[in-house]
Formats: sequence, structure tokens, C-alpha cells
Amino acid sequence: MKFALSLRDELLRNIPDRWKENFGEEFYTQYVKLHLKLMKGRVECSGAEHKIEYMVTDQGHNEKLIFLPGFADAKENFYNAAQFLAKDCDVLVPDLPGFGRSFKHKSETYKLSNYSKWMHNFIEQTGWDQFHLVGNSLGGAIAAELALSMPERIKSLSLVDCAAIVLQDQPSIYQEFLNGRNVFAIATHLQFEYFLNRVCHTPPMIPPFVKEHIFRDFHQHATWYKKIMSDLLEGIQTLNDPNVEKMALNHRLRDIKLPTMIVWGDEDTFFPPATADFVRSQIPGSVLYLLADRGHAPHIEAPYQFAQLIRKFMRRHL
Repeated sequence: MKFALSLRDELLRNIPDRWKENFGEEFYTQYVKLHLKLMKGRVECSGAEHKIEYMVTDQGHNEKLIFLPGFADAKENFYNAAQFLAKDCDVLVPDLPGFGRSFKHKSETYKLSNYSKWMHNFIEQTGWDQFHLVGNSLGGAIAAELALSMPERIKSLSLVDCAAIVLQDQPSIYQEFLNGRNVFAIATHLQFEYFLNRVCHTPPMIPPFVKEHIFRDFHQHATWYKKIMSDLLEGIQTLNDPNVEKMALNHRLRDIKLPTMIVWGDEDTFFPPATADFVRSQIPGSVLYLLADRGHAPHIEAPYQFAQLIRKFMRRHL
């Protein structure tokens, strides 16, 4: 067995990176197309100057769900979970501005208030009404903002390892960035492996060629991701900066009046579980589910478990 693995590793090392990346990209493309077909989904674009690409499974179900991905995430990473949800509800998943195939404009400032405005306008353009809203990480912060700006259109809110919550006595990805470390700015394969193990407590198996393709994509966008993170922090130098209150959602959570579920991986290293406890204490009537042995992106790490949890919560608020 060890000989076979050594031979495999040697063969992989001798294949040019460009060949591996091209094969990985094609394999990944076909994999995504298969998921779309199984879900009876399609990919659409909305807007002109502010183009947002999104996936939708519009099968005429009574219930509708919008999922907002996190920082550096893409709509395709929700497809595994979506396939379990699309049987009961129509699902819509956009690429957030600055990520995936949505608009990337150097002249724009990618701060939370602008994300809220862009996604508010996007949802208006889709014409969707009376939907369940789910957001992970940055997508969770945007979802919280939308819960405040358009509550009459949202039936329930699910915040999954939500960003934009700053606790002075708790470590977070924000503190790391302010200390000069950005885990999204990936330059080497070793940094990419580290990133995967930060996002997921148990990363899913990724075929080597596909992993090479994903690594190259992150590597190409490293400088861009630094720009977006800087925009989100709005010039903040330390967490004691008075502008933190303007950036963070801490003081606004209590104004959310929608049925709210908080979902958190108990092994999240970006925002520790104490953050989830704080969010639960601030949103009236909210419920909290800590997922054992899960990290920052449970829709990637445990798509079936995640989908079942979302489905159960939706059914309570039809």
C-alpha cells in the first residue's frame, strides 16, 4: 500500500501544474453541471453594472429559500446542501459581489453597508417575496442587515457562524487580520491546506486536480481578497478603535424581530462559539444550535446535517 501511494504521489508530482489545473477545472465544471441537473437548477445573471450571478431552482414550490455565502465562498459550494432542500422549496444562491462570477469593481468599497444595499436591490430584482433567509459568515452579516431593512419579506432568518460580531475578550479572524495575518491571502499550497483546515474542522475530500484548480483561483485573487477585507474593516487599526461599533452588528442585533435560528460549529476558529452565545442573547426569541465537531462552514463540511436543520426550522415558520 505504501509503495502504491508513493508511486501515485510521484506520478502527480511529474504532471505539469497547468495540466492538473486544467483537468481539475474541467472535472469541477462537470461536477457542478451534474448537481444543477439533479436539482433542476439553472444559473442566471441579474443587473448590468452591478452584475450578480446566481443559481435558482424555480420549481414552483410554496416555500422559498435564499442562501448568502461567506467571504471568498461561491454559490457552487452550497449545491451539496441545496440538493437536499430543493425537493421541498425553491432555492436561490447568489455569488456575493466581489466573489465568484459576480461583479468585481476596484472603484467600489466592499463594506457591509454596501453589501446590504447591493443584495437588497438584487432581491428586489428577483421579485422573490416571503422567503426564508440563510447566511453564512459574511453572508450571515448581510442577512442580519436585510432582516432589519426588509423584514416584511422574510419568513425566517438563519445566521450560520455569522461575521461582523466583535467581542473584545474573544479571538477572531478580525484580530488576526489586524495583526497582519490574512488566511484568505493564499500564496502557497501549504497556506491553502492551512486555510481548508481553518474553514472546516474535518475538510471534505477534494480530488487532487480539483484542489489544484481551487488553489490557483485563491492564489490569483489573494490581493483582491486583501482589498475586500480592508474595506470591510473600514480603516480600523485595532479592535479598540471607536469605528468598530459602526462596523459591527453587536448593537443592532436586538432590533431583529424575525424568527431566528443561530447555527454554529463548536470548532469554529474564525469566530469562537462564545460569539454564538452573544448573538443568541441579543436577538429576542432566537434559538441556538451548536454543531459538534463542525467548523466555520457546516454547509460544506456536513451538507445533509445542515440541510436537515434548515428544513426543520423552515417548517416551523411556514
